[in-house]
Amino acid sequence: MEWLVRASTLVPFVLICLTPALAAGQNPPASSPNEDARHPWIVVGGASMTLLGDCTDCEADNYIHSASVIANAGVSITPRTDFGVEILWTPQTLATGDRTRLTFLMAAVQVRPWVSHGFFLKGSLGMAFLQNWLDTVEENAPPIRSKAFALGLGAGWEWRLRGRFGAQVFGAQHAAALGDLVTSERTAENVMGNFWSVGAAIVIR
Repeated sequence: MEWLVRASTLVPFVLICLTPALAAGQNPPASSPNEDARHPWIVVGGASMTLLGDCTDCEADNYIHSASVIANAGVSITPRTDFGVEILWTPQTLATGDRTRLTFLMAAVQVRPWVSHGFFLKGSLGMAFLQNWLDTVEENAPPIRSKAFALGLGAGWEWRLRGRFGAQVFGAQHAAALGDLVTSERTAENVMGNFWSVGAAIVIR
């Protein structure tokens, strides 16, 4: 839990440092009004995801594979920086037959260090809403709806296809800290969720 809190405080600082700035005394290059104006930033795609549930006294080897849907919407505030909201959703049927659902709702910042290249970094911070997540760390767990502090980090490559349309491939890791979950038999301490995804999306900007 402590490492997650520390990481969340570092994300804004790292993203700000990665945002290129003009050197002092340097004249900015000429640009068209369309390049300076803020415009919508929309990303919709899917990914293959690997999930891992863990807690203090649980065996951290219950890997689960699932599909997921991801969407971002916001504005491009500079030619290199996008800011908006990220939604990540994934359903999963466990080996017990129970279903768990996860929804992330987060603020997201995406930075492109080089305007002429498609490489980007993205950080997100917000909340995760989980249903039956305790089933991933112990058998016969009662159905519990949980909210969790969530953090996401990712990177990828974007291509401009035609007009404002483009495509991207990406890889990301999301983590959710649920804290202690109380059941009728015991208390599961420091319950965590880790989510690794690789996917592709359509981009409108």
